[in-house]
Amino acid sequence: MSEKRPSLPYPAVLLLGNVAFIASWIVVLKRPEGWQVVGPVLLVLFLVLRVGGVWRYAQSNPDPQGRAKRSAIISTVLALLAVGLWVSTWVSGPR
Repeated sequence: MSEKRPSLPYPAVLLLGNVAFIASWIVVLKRPEGWQVVGPVLLVLFLVLRVGGVWRYAQSNPDPQGRAKRSAIISTVLALLAVGLWVSTWVSGPR
């Protein structure tokens, strides 16, 4: 019997990552006090949960066709594009 550490289910991890990303957008658009710290922290949380969760799933559930790995690659690329858009909004400011 293996002693496995309990963890959140895969969909819950992805959902928390998405919530962190949405919250980071709210922070960067509203710019409340302390937004320069809170926004990037939420963005890093998004990357850790979303991208890390997808890659962990792909490594723990290998499939012969490689669909999980391709999905992880696509998810990583989309997350990086989203982070680029977020940084662009941060630099240019809300309109």
